[in-house]
Amino acid sequence: MPATIGDYTDFYASKNHAFNIGCMVRGPENALNPNWTRLPVGYHGRASSIFLSGTDVIRPRGQLKPPDSDPVFGATKRLDYELEIGFFVGGAENTGGRMIDVADSRDRLFGLVLLNDWSSRDVQFWEY
Repeated sequence: MPATIGDYTDFYASKNHAFNIGCMVRGPENALNPNWTRLPVGYHGRASSIFLSGTDVIRPRGQLKPPDSDPVFGATKRLDYELEIGFFVGGAENTGGRMIDVADSRDRLFGLVLLNDWSSRDVQFWEY
């Protein structure tokens, strides 16, 4: 690994992407929350799931809810993958709650990568 990845946050930076995910969860009429254009929508991910290119990775597994059946554990059947841009952020640790000014970003950003983001849509969103 070119760096130790201790943590990451994934953001819905594209309106089309956020709309598509919102349709899966809330339907097209409520796909985007009213504040979507006003704040970054992100979620925490597992750094343990990041691998170098060329690594053999098993198909993600989790709790699935087949139609008309109780939940089962198994390999995802609705694997989605997206090309994304990742930014390496570092620098001196900041105290919780202390904002980092945009003007200081050159001291924090030190690289970027292209990555494949795999999502198990049938694990994330049960279909009823």
